[in-house]
Amino acid sequence: MEKVMKQSYCSSYIERATIYSLLKVGFEGPITIDSLKLWKDSFSPEFIEVLLDQNEYLADFFEDIKTTNLETIEKRERAAYLATFNLLNQEGKVPAPPWESVYVTQDQTLFGKPVFQLRTQFDHFGLSFIDKNSNPEDHIAVELEFMCYLIDYTWEAYISGDESAYTKGIYTQYWLHKEHFQHWIHSFTNHIRLSETSRFYKGLAELLRVFLSEDFEYINLLKEELDHE
Repeated sequence: MEKVMKQSYCSSYIERATIYSLLKVGFEGPITIDSLKLWKDSFSPEFIEVLLDQNEYLADFFEDIKTTNLETIEKRERAAYLATFNLLNQEGKVPAPPWESVYVTQDQTLFGKPVFQLRTQFDHFGLSFIDKNSNPEDHIAVELEFMCYLIDYTWEAYISGDESAYTKGIYTQYWLHKEHFQHWIHSFTNHIRLSETSRFYKGLAELLRVFLSEDFEYINLLKEELDHE
């Protein structure tokens, strides 16, 4: 176990945490001036290069925030967010509903089985969703925030040498990928891609799709190492 912990988790921690946090912020609501400033000023060229790999939509966006008034971008992306994830279009549908249940339940309704599965896992970590009586826990931003929590939880176990907590963290990250992300992210991001949304949200959807696929492979390798302990 000590060998697995030392070799497998340290190098990717910061990059994974940062990308998941960016995705969470991007999908939880209309982007704010503060987030735009943070992305403009704080991301290193090396990190931006990782984000923009084969993603022309995000490349355009990050070039835009260098030269365009941030208030103009905020106003534009607010309208795009609401039109894509919240408001009915001319066909009477939300183009890309951000809740898992819509994609995995037969009648495409909210508060389906994924909500209760997530609540059970939250309980295992002493967590509770503050808006659970009014908003479903299977919103993409909530699932991404839970992964951010699990990454930090596993990291703290890693640096403290807590093998039991480390194993719990890795297996729960695997569970979140296998039992949730893999069931609906392809459909969700495809809805975004086919919508008339901004290049930023098309780029964010592409980043989400590609990164989750790569991250699952990484977590699966760590899980397999633990399986063979």
